[in-house]
Amino acid sequence: MEKVIIVLGHKNDQHGNLSSLSVARCQLALKALHSAQEAKFICTGGFGENFNPTSTPHAHFNRQYLCAHGVDPAAFLPDTLSRFTIEDATLTLPVLSQLGSPDVSIISSEFHIPRVKLIFDTIMPSIKKTYLSALSPLSAKALSQLEQHEVFAKQRDTHTLKTACTKFRTYTG
Repeated sequence: MEKVIIVLGHKNDQHGNLSSLSVARCQLALKALHSAQEAKFICTGGFGENFNPTSTPHAHFNRQYLCAHGVDPAAFLPDTLSRFTIEDATLTLPVLSQLGSPDVSIISSEFHIPRVKLIFDTIMPSIKKTYLSALSPLSAKALSQLEQHEVFAKQRDTHTLKTACTKFRTYTG
């Protein structure tokens, strides 16, 4: 069974420097690699005003970081040029489906994992997944703000997923 590590994107600045949350996620991916030397990687993140103001996809900066820290460039599957978490799941699904039955580890920040789990479990229920939480190197106040955002975002995404699944079932009969 092939092992795949998905590193969810966060932010980078106008020079391509990764946010502390992106670095924490990449560091956790490097640790996960030690227990699965033959693992393949998928980095997520395309373009967006709020997370990547450059003309280079965010996933490229994560890949660059991982390679600079010892990951073989041949270990990467195609990047997912997503704009938000639901796209992380929907755009990685075709790549994972081509691998048959991969064993997938999905890495994000601890405050984000409950929503990631909701989304990935809904979009790819038959794929074996584990969720790895990178600790966020943030102040208590900044972490609290992100946790509050996640409550709203999880409610929004629950509604979006329910609506999309209902429309899909109606369309496919």
